Amino acid sequence: MAFWNNSYVEPKRKFRWILTVNGIPYYTIKKVNRPSYEVAEAEHKFINHTFYFPGRVTYNTVSFTIVDVVAPDAAETLKQMLYAGGYALPKDERVSTQTITKFGGVSALGDVKIEMIGGGGVTTQNNVRPQGFGTAGGLQSNAPNVGFNDAGSVLESWFLHNAWVKKIEFSELDYDGDDLSEITIELRYDYAELNRADISSGVGALEQSAPREPNNDVNYAKQGIGGIPERND
Repeated sequence: MAFWNNSYVEPKRKFRWILTVNGIPYYTIKKVNRPSYEVAEAEHKFINHTFYFPGRVTYNTVSFTIVDVVAPDAAETLKQMLYAGGYALPKDERVSTQTITKFGGVSALGDVKIEMIGGGGVTTQNNVRPQGFGTAGGLQSNAPNVGFNDAGSVLESWFLHNAWVKKIEFSELDYDGDDLSEITIELRYDYAELNRADISSGVGALEQSAPREPNNDVNYAKQGIGGIPERND
């Protein structure tokens, strides 16, 4: 594995990411799990043999944890999302029949994007490094030929289609604890799209310099990042 000696080989890092959710400052978000999916199976038994066939694809929920800040009030923001989705307290007969709709829940949450970023930071960050940070020739741009590996690149981007809030869980209160109060939000969505090139990002530009793999027994025509591989079988 000598290629790891190459300084240009940069793996994705677990701490370089931005989650974009309308109304929630990205710097208050502590952790998030990336979308996951599973393929259901159907089985057929013949004498003492069992054969399996792939079924439907199901996407699992995504959860993220935020710090319960005072301003903007995180708990209040999430309450407003719930009400904007169509929920109302049953305080009188005029609103007791009002319910949440999918359109309301999706609209209240807005677009949800999970983006893994490179070492160059976001596009709004200054793309030069001063002489005091190791560049002997003074200010130098954030480019590979002067020792930097990217300039605000998005290495991986997930877009959650029709996401809405499924569950909100507030952390417990404890006189013995010094931890920050947190809120965990679970999202349900229809499907997640990886590396969709036509979705604008507030973080940076999607890195599209290399074609996607794999090459296997069923041959796929290579497509650029965000493209859909074509089967040739």
